[in-house]
Amino acid sequence: MIEAKETLFLTLAFVVPGFMWNCIHSVFTPRRVERTQLLFLRFLTFSCINYGVWSWLVYLVFKSEFFKKSAVVTGIAWLTMIFVSPVCLGFVTGLLSQKDFFRKVFARMGLSSIHAIPTAWDYKFSKSTKPVWVQVSLKDGRKIGGLYGGQSFASSVPEERDLYLQQVVRVSQDGKWERLKRSDGVLIRGDEIEYIEFIQVE
Repeated sequence: MIEAKETLFLTLAFVVPGFMWNCIHSVFTPRRVERTQLLFLRFLTFSCINYGVWSWLVYLVFKSEFFKKSAVVTGIAWLTMIFVSPVCLGFVTGLLSQKDFFRKVFARMGLSSIHAIPTAWDYKFSKSTKPVWVQVSLKDGRKIGGLYGGQSFASSVPEERDLYLQQVVRVSQDGKWERLKRSDGVLIRGDEIEYIEFIQVE
């Protein structure tokens, strides 16, 4: 029987690093919704890769007399491997994935890969690092124009694709834009959107 302390240690050692890596990575790149079993397996895989990077330090912690005599140094080593390292690895892989590094490498090898970002909605809005003007066409035929910038928001939840624009413009029937002076933004429900046009800010 595995005791409670051993269970806590195993969870901390083999699930937490992968969980932290996945969380940091997801900040930079939206992920597909996965079943709990696959998500748990992802955590374990990330944890194993993390320990693979630090395998030399794991060996020293268990075999070196220096670590056996210094509880403080041993604690720092475990803290680095379990918490600090996964955060750094998640940051690096998240940035590389955001820049499409892995897909570009596969493309140069003549290989085609499935994109990590699940939808075009997630792809476009996750790439929008600079302000852009958007024109939203609604299902009832109306058009709403506005600025999507640092204070705007696009939902990453698949079931609720709502959109908040920080500045709003009135779009006339002939396509002219008129900025509303007292507007504080507009919230648009996802189920009302037909399509969105993006226009670069000049």
